[in-house]
Amino acid sequence: MSDLVNSPVYGVLPTGFARMRLPEIRQTIIDTLQTTTGLTFETRPDSITGQFINVFAEREATLWEIAETVYHAMYPISATGVNLDHSVSFAGVRRLFAQRSTVWCACYGIETTIITAGSIVRSSLTQDNFLLDADVTISRQNAIDSTVSVDSAVVGQEYWIQVGQSIYRYTAVGGDSSLTIAQHLATQLLASNLTIELDANLIRIYGIESIPFALQISTNISLPIISSIGVFTAEDYGPMDVSANTVNQIVSTMTGWDSVNNYVAGNIGRNLETDDELRLRYDRGVFILGAATLESIKANLQQNVPGILTVQVYENEDDVADSDGRPPHSIEVIAYGGDPQDIANQIYLVKAAGIDTFGSVLVQVTDSANYDHAIYFNRPIPAYIWVDVTVTLYSEEQFPDNGVQQIQAIVTDTGNNFGIGKDVIPQRFFGPIYSGVSGIGQLDIKVAKATDVNSVPVAGDYTTANIPISARELSTFDVTKVTVTILGSRSRRR
Repeated sequence: MSDLVNSPVYGVLPTGFARMRLPEIRQTIIDTLQTTTGLTFETRPDSITGQFINVFAEREATLWEIAETVYHAMYPISATGVNLDHSVSFAGVRRLFAQRSTVWCACYGIETTIITAGSIVRSSLTQDNFLLDADVTISRQNAIDSTVSVDSAVVGQEYWIQVGQSIYRYTAVGGDSSLTIAQHLATQLLASNLTIELDANLIRIYGIESIPFALQISTNISLPIISSIGVFTAEDYGPMDVSANTVNQIVSTMTGWDSVNNYVAGNIGRNLETDDELRLRYDRGVFILGAATLESIKANLQQNVPGILTVQVYENEDDVADSDGRPPHSIEVIAYGGDPQDIANQIYLVKAAGIDTFGSVLVQVTDSANYDHAIYFNRPIPAYIWVDVTVTLYSEEQFPDNGVQQIQAIVTDTGNNFGIGKDVIPQRFFGPIYSGVSGIGQLDIKVAKATDVNSVPVAGDYTTANIPISARELSTFDVTKVTVTILGSRSRRR
């Protein structure tokens, strides 16, 4: 092959890599032998010398194929497997490995009860098991959903509830009852950024986004219900349904642990990122190496926060609040999935210094100098989308037996990739369905939107027009909300 090192026809050329094929290799070997020896000899494939030539030509063809593979392994567009991992790493991108789903559960029981790591809870919806990551002590120092009771009214007595570093006080006066004292305290507690519910003399205090808080109470106030947060991880890898209020069964029973529930949706796991998915995400790699821009913030959140499924970042550059309520010179991150603390940590690392964050979820981030910073972000508002697909079969092709299920899966996967703030465009379902399912002559697709997961649209709610999705909404699709009607015969015309 030495005569081909500087070949203008084969090898690494300005136009790319040109591989020499077996016929050209065989003829090159013949020409070289005859030029070197000055002899003319038999080269037919069935001759002795021809068979020798064939053996060496095949070995050289294999080397050319290896060289071409090595050449293409350098580039994300052509590399596969671990070679693709290596090529995208130059832009700071790495493959997303398979992840287990996680949920944040409120564990109710007797105060000081220790729930040991590895304890198992179960989803009543899917029957999937989840294991506790680390020991959890049910304690008011790590409260997540607690109910306090104002037991009596004593004139001149100071009643107080401390949440974190903030204390909410009320001193009883003549005519007060336990109900009025509870009302005064509940009104003050609204400033705590926690969810407050009042029922007679009972005040329920629970954390948004399952962020725990420390709770202290004065005399004449009791704590009848206490729960602490526990992080539970699925036994199996891959995506699974971790909707709110579904992981509520205790498998590993123990004294002092009464009940469990996930009040917010958990992090949906994922399968190993495929080569095609990695290539699509590679285009954002350059932003991962930066910070302070919207694209860099988005790329770093997606790369570095486990469990994030989709994220959107908005900004307000003006000196006044914008039409969506963002303060001047602020950013708003809307993240679906991911641990709140992980999200806040990443926002703090990549946002510009001095720029405010905006949202309803508050998380404290401690910097390297041990100073706390308040980081805000939002969760998307779910817009539940129903899809009605009518299929007219094409008699010259075979419609698969599981064609309905394939269409439902394609619609669900396509729709869930639209992203936050992206309108639902029915036309975008046509291509994936036609490409993925044979035997379809015509498609008619209608869509409907519901803001309540339990709402079922009526016929008049469906439309073929685009459904607008607001900046903070996320269209959510599920196979149970995709109806497929088949028209025509399944038989193939012969």
